[in-house]
Amino acid sequence: MRILLVGNPNIGKTTLFNALTGAKERVGNRAGVTVECAKRRLKGLDGVLIDLPGIYSLAPQSRDEEIAAEEIRNHKPDLIVNIVDATNLSRNLYLTTQLVELKVPLIIALNMMDEAAKLGLRIDAKRLEREIGARVVPICARTGEGLDELKAAMRSTIKLPVPLCYGCDARRRFECTRRLCAEAVERPIGLDRLFTHRIFGFPIFFAIMGLIFYLTFDSLGAWLSDGAETLVADFLSPLAEEGLMKLQLPFWAVRLIVDGLLMGVCGVLTFLPQVALLFLFLSLLEDCGYLARISFLTDTFLSKIGLSGKAFVPLFMGFGCTVPAALAARTLGRRSERRRTLRLLPFLPCSAKLPVFGLLARAFFPRHRGLIVLSLYVLGIIVGILLSLLTKAMKREGEEAPFILELPPYRKPVAKNTLMLVGERTSHFLFRAGTVILCVSALLWALMHFDPALCYTDAAERSLIGVFGAKIAPAFTPLGFGFYQAAVALLVGLVAKEAVLSSLLLFFNGSVATLTAAFSPLSAYCFMAFVLLYPPCFAALVTMRREYGGFGILPWLLIGQPLLAYGICNILHCVLQNCGF
Repeated sequence: MRILLVGNPNIGKTTLFNALTGAKERVGNRAGVTVECAKRRLKGLDGVLIDLPGIYSLAPQSRDEEIAAEEIRNHKPDLIVNIVDATNLSRNLYLTTQLVELKVPLIIALNMMDEAAKLGLRIDAKRLEREIGARVVPICARTGEGLDELKAAMRSTIKLPVPLCYGCDARRRFECTRRLCAEAVERPIGLDRLFTHRIFGFPIFFAIMGLIFYLTFDSLGAWLSDGAETLVADFLSPLAEEGLMKLQLPFWAVRLIVDGLLMGVCGVLTFLPQVALLFLFLSLLEDCGYLARISFLTDTFLSKIGLSGKAFVPLFMGFGCTVPAALAARTLGRRSERRRTLRLLPFLPCSAKLPVFGLLARAFFPRHRGLIVLSLYVLGIIVGILLSLLTKAMKREGEEAPFILELPPYRKPVAKNTLMLVGERTSHFLFRAGTVILCVSALLWALMHFDPALCYTDAAERSLIGVFGAKIAPAFTPLGFGFYQAAVALLVGLVAKEAVLSSLLLFFNGSVATLTAAFSPLSAYCFMAFVLLYPPCFAALVTMRREYGGFGILPWLLIGQPLLAYGICNILHCVLQNCGF
């Protein structure tokens, strides 16, 4: 008699195998401990028990899962013992719905009943038996509780389970497991019942994000950023200028260092507190376990646009930087999902765009900074979703891969780990400000103060950059910002998005009054929308091209996306203008 022991990784399968056979196989609290089949004769039973590697479904994703799937499909057993984690039925029963279709006698060993009791879970085993059509035996492999009942069931079980016949429809399988859990499991009122609720989960998520934006851009973050700006404008700049004058440097050199380098770099760094705060809040969400809940919550929605809950992680990382987000997309199983995620990433505001939004929101919408920035985030997400829906409709893909996610327990964030993560992300921002922005600021200052004859001038319109910018600026007139400063800032932003802010600060001498004279609230908002929607920086372009697996994405990024950004901002300008914005 051949009996297969089948179950997900990390649910005590090897512990049960040792208890039933007297073997001493290695036990570990992680996936991948069992990577090959182990065979032992059962104590007190006439049969051989085969411990298979942990597997989430009969559609294997790794070599150890292939071993298990091949053993199940190619060597028909006399009995399957499906060990299930009682604390996480919704994940484990997906495999069960596939096993019952094999028309092989099946016993479900409901393991970790002691842990389920500690969590306040009450599981109706008889209800599960009726719904699934197979014997369900509650056990605790670690303590040996329920093993006698399991052995008795293994001696007498000849009944075939009732096949559920869902075929390859992953969505229907998950609906089945959720229904089974809802009917057979009584849960205490806890955080997950609230945070992952299909109705209340989204309002809670939006409320949390709204609070984060309020603290980052309207209250604490705005206060820190204003203080940093005051420090630069009232202390560092005069001090640096005074020191340079004492060194008797040429006038142009003093202006280059003070107005070019110091203004460009320090102007960007004044928004470092807001960037660091946003990273801090997002890191706390990740560290406490809430990020996994959002992945679970958004899976149903993301599936409508051809993605799964797994795509939420690279999309979430896109709010920090597009480069690591594109690298994270390689973890997605399907090529079509990976490519669709990469096309969606450029519409998510990375941290380099935040200072631009912060500057213009503070200058033109001082009482509603957080709301204005949040509206830009929403705009980018909506545009990305519509694009994904369009590409999904144009190209039909095969059957979806199952979305399997293990929700980690809620944890109290560890200050050391959180601060290390925030430090790592802000150091990247600082590195860009100290290298790319320094070089771009120096170059822009030179182009702004030398005319085509390479003579020093204070008339910006006669400078090299003024002459060049005047030729391309009219193209942006329908969007409300048809002047050379805005056009050139967008152009240098293709090198690094931080350069957009340093360019504006340089062109307008870091003065909000000068900035408000050039922009209007309407044109400022359309400018921010264009920064949001036009192509990412050069480093992101290279990374996305590599992860996409060819040059097919470049025509879209270099031609299609700029045209889309232009068209949307043109429509946005007309609509808001007619609304009296």
